[in-house]
Amino acid sequence: MKAVTLERENQITAFAVQAMLGLISADVIAVAVRVEEEKVVLTFWARQHSPELEEDVDDAIFELDALFSEDHPLIEATIHVGEPDMSTLRSYGRMIYRAKRP
Repeated sequence: MKAVTLERENQITAFAVQAMLGLISADVIAVAVRVEEEKVVLTFWARQHSPELEEDVDDAIFELDALFSEDHPLIEATIHVGEPDMSTLRSYGRMIYRAKRP
């Protein structure tokens, strides 16, 4: 298995940020992206799990996939209710969004 290059990770991270524009609702606490060889994982932390959040996640996946010109990696998403665990945050990849505390 070959490693993901930093250039590819940076490109996909930038794509993920672009795909998320306008899709982060008030319930979203944080979003991270992890780039693997043939897969991208978006992880969302939210105050509550709702149909609107599910729709936003689906839209983010669609928008992210549309940004790829040639290769289209598998894009998966997970949703966690509550704050991210800072001790395991690194395992989720790069944090691309973090809400300000109220």
